[in-house]
Amino acid sequence: MIVRLRISNPDFPALSAGQDYFVIGIEADHYRILNDEGKPYLYPPGLFDLIDTDRPVDWISEYGEDGEEYSYPPLLNGVGFFEDYFDQKPEQVAMFWHALNLTLAKAA
Repeated sequence: MIVRLRISNPDFPALSAGQDYFVIGIEADHYRILNDEGKPYLYPPGLFDLIDTDRPVDWISEYGEDGEEYSYPPLLNGVGFFEDYFDQKPEQVAMFWHALNLTLAKAA
């Protein structure tokens, strides 16, 4: 899944207008993308145009009580995974980069 930032937004300085971004997951309907600083943050989908709607077939998708979507590759799908990643826990950091490389290799 690939999205393109429509216009620059001062609330999101780590994104570039017109830049394409690969969606690495969806959490509560927000896109998790690797921003220009190399950080996997969540962003509201309204900032982007969809360029490619194809999702990896191995993503695990679930829906919350209000219908919000949660979709990630299996390696990134654990509860609290990104909290541990941002706490710099070595296992989650290594697993994130491994999963990202696998996902990008499949997309190529």
